[in-house]
This record gives sequence, C-alpha cells and structure tokens, in this order.
Amino acid sequence: MKAPYAGITFLTYEDVAVGDRFYREVLGLPLIEDQGWAKVYRIHGSSHVGIVSARRGPIDKPVGSGTLLSIVVEDVDAWYETLRNESSIEILGPPAMVGELPVYSFFLKDPAGYHVEIQAFTDDETQQRFGHISGQLRASTKDCRCSDSGCGCQKDA
Repeated sequence: MKAPYAGITFLTYEDVAVGDRFYREVLGLPLIEDQGWAKVYRIHGSSHVGIVSARRGPIDKPVGSGTLLSIVVEDVDAWYETLRNESSIEILGPPAMVGELPVYSFFLKDPAGYHVEIQAFTDDETQQRFGHISGQLRASTKDCRCSDSGCGCQKDA
C-alpha cells in the first residue's frame, strides 16, 4: 500500500456561497475544485479544506459541530489583525499560548459555526516535525519521514 499523498477536511454548509466567500475571499485560500455543491480549497501543498452542501453531501452530522480545522501560519498576530474585524466570523479570543503546548494561536468560528484555529508552532522540534510538510521549515533527508522523494525534504549536503 502506498502512503497517502493529500488530505481534504470537508465541512458541511447550509449555504455553500457563504462558505465559499469565507475560505476564498476572507482567508485567501485558492479554490482548486468547484463542483457547485462541493468546493475544495488548497491550504498548502497537499493539505486542503472543502465545503459541501448539507442537502447533498454524505454526512449526517449537524452543520458546525464536532470539527476543528487548524491552519498553520508563520505570523499568527498578522492573521489576527486581518481577521478580527471580519463581520462574517466570530473571533473567540486574542492569540495566546495553548496551555503547555508549543503552540501560539487564536480560535474563531467560521460562518457555519465550525471552529478554526490559526496557529504557529513555537519550538524548533515541533516545527521540524510539521514544518517540512507545511513549508515552515525543510527537514533534512535523514530526518524526513516521507516515502516520496518529492515531499519537500532538502538533500543533505
């Protein structure tokens, strides 16, 4: 069995147009697939978020429940300043450290009520584990856990 090469987290929406505006215009994520009732946006590399119509999608859970989408960025404070006056969302508090975790973030609710965390890792070890995937840092080949040579790990000199 080959390793997965991409991931999409789908969120159910009553009004796909509202979700489209948020993810494409407010967050600035590029729309890479538009099926009308389902849309997919690239977060980075092969990481994606999708929205799907509650009337047509396969999920029977209520809209806005049970899901947390975390988006890793380089400058949490800049994202907070950009988003804090956006009327279509609810900011749940200012950026802060997340307990004892090496994570600095803030949380918001998107237009359908889903929780979204805008976060950055604060220590080198965690950045190294996640960063070579997200683009924050590039892992050396010897530390890379990717099975694909095109994953973004840099070659050891």
